[in-house]
Amino acid sequence: MKRTFDFLKKLKSNNNKEWFDKHKDEYLIAKEESELLIEKVLVQVKKFDKNISSDLKSKDCMFRIFRDIRFSKDKTPYKTNMGASINPGGRKIHSAGYYIHFEPGNSFVAGGMYQPEPDKLASIRQEIDYNFQTIN
Repeated sequence: MKRTFDFLKKLKSNNNKEWFDKHKDEYLIAKEESELLIEKVLVQVKKFDKNISSDLKSKDCMFRIFRDIRFSKDKTPYKTNMGASINPGGRKIHSAGYYIHFEPGNSFVAGGMYQPEPDKLASIRQEIDYNFQTIN
């Protein structure tokens, strides 16, 4: 992941299209390096989580580096991290799963559901309440 982190560090200091275009080859190497690691993680996750399809690939899970700046005060065009959502349908499906975040000085792995709708959140909280003793 050295190349990925090196690229992301440089991008953080040069977050503009002109710089990115000049360093596109570095980005593609960083992206490939990240995808290879996600592919290794997927192999392991599929062993214990039967909800993850055997057809799911890292490219289905990886988020794009381009930010949606339409409604944001921050107009920097690129994310300074690489991320992936591992769940039954990859990044395009809104369901519970796992999230991997690569960022210099701020990498992490998480599990759960991102911003569930109110009815789904109530259901999740109810299950936690009903099963608290088995969790604890």
